[in-house]
Amino acid sequence: MLAKASAGIPAKAYVGIILAIVFLIAAALVPGTEALPKNGVLMLGIFAMAAALWICESLPVGITGLLALVLVLILGIAPAAETFSGFASPTMFYLLGAFSLSAVFSQTSYGMRLVVFFLRKTDGNGRLIVLAFMVAAALLSSVMSDTAAVLMFVAFAKGICDALGCKPKESNFGRCLYIGLLYASIVGGFATLAGGPNNMAVVQISGISIGFLDWMIVGVPMSIVMVPICWYFITRVFPPEEFSKEQFRAIVADIEERGSTTIQEKKALLFVIVLPVLWIAGNWIPILNVTTVALIGLVVAFLPGVRLLTWKQYQESVPWVVLVMIGCIFSMSTLMKNTGVIDFIGTLISGTGMFSLPFYVALLLYLLFAYSIFTLCPVGGVWEALFVPVLVGFCIQCGVSPTIAPFAILFAFGGNFLLPINPLNMYSYAYGYFSPGDLFRAGIFPALILIVLDA
Repeated sequence: MLAKASAGIPAKAYVGIILAIVFLIAAALVPGTEALPKNGVLMLGIFAMAAALWICESLPVGITGLLALVLVLILGIAPAAETFSGFASPTMFYLLGAFSLSAVFSQTSYGMRLVVFFLRKTDGNGRLIVLAFMVAAALLSSVMSDTAAVLMFVAFAKGICDALGCKPKESNFGRCLYIGLLYASIVGGFATLAGGPNNMAVVQISGISIGFLDWMIVGVPMSIVMVPICWYFITRVFPPEEFSKEQFRAIVADIEERGSTTIQEKKALLFVIVLPVLWIAGNWIPILNVTTVALIGLVVAFLPGVRLLTWKQYQESVPWVVLVMIGCIFSMSTLMKNTGVIDFIGTLISGTGMFSLPFYVALLLYLLFAYSIFTLCPVGGVWEALFVPVLVGFCIQCGVSPTIAPFAILFAFGGNFLLPINPLNMYSYAYGYFSPGDLFRAGIFPALILIVLDA
């Protein structure tokens, strides 16, 4: 029985465990220095251990994070209150409330209705149909997680492709649609703080206060610029086939026959509109901070007479593993700051001469380096915990606003267009309409443009 179970475990899982043990032993044996005290060495070893287990998928991501924090306690690096401080962060409670947006919206047909609205404008033009889906996905991704938006729209896309007879890996329209939905969900998530858990995560890690409207001032223009750029290159690399107007009119008619908007859906739409409005109002009314509004919204969604959600629906829509992972990352980020790891890594990067270059040249090189690392090892929280604080320090050193740091790293990591090894990319890739090579060909120029715009 044991041999049979072991046979199903990928070899890389064992590699991750071996590397984790090696990193921990090395950290125990290496003495502390003036540049990095012993607790910093141990913390760096724990971080390397966690990164190895995350990247090699040796353990569930949440369990790996909790293991790292338990080792912090066992090795006496910090007391329990500091070790688990990330779970008491206001950002964690904001995320608990903000996930109610995705949960409420997923119970409605508005995603489908939005697609129909845009389909009417395309009149069978393949390129415009792809753009219509991308705009719809980007709009919804701005107020829900990228994952929820991708999962919602790839299901719609499958119905459209099946109705049009588009075969996986044969239809350029199918390629464009599935790659386009993925890219649009990613860049649409840049628009607001509610666009995904990573948005608030990078703000928390940076230690900088950024309001909902302040975020939108930067995020909305980036989303507006990147959606057409992605669409242009996707449809240039894979020119989609054209379809007759009659085919699309039949699809639209079929969807419209499913009924009109219900009272419950109208209440859900009001909820999804009011919550972001209150977040924006928080820029002038301090009591309406993002966490308070998110939690009040969560409570309202369950009130008798409103009842937008059941507890079961909410439980099923919240990515609990992501919350555990984020709590662990917040805690580890604080611990690495307190033990000198972040300053030590910043010193190592400075030693390359990168930070002696003009600021924007150094920033561009730094973001390209960060993007390359994340493309090959897409474990967001791990690298955010390292790259954001170092960039904050560099900005302060150069007399530049450190507010740049969370945006720069989020956009760099968010634009992970090139390989399907990112779990988010996998949701779209799993339908089989494009190959890894297709994703790289369609995404290389949008990725480079994003990095340049980011810098």
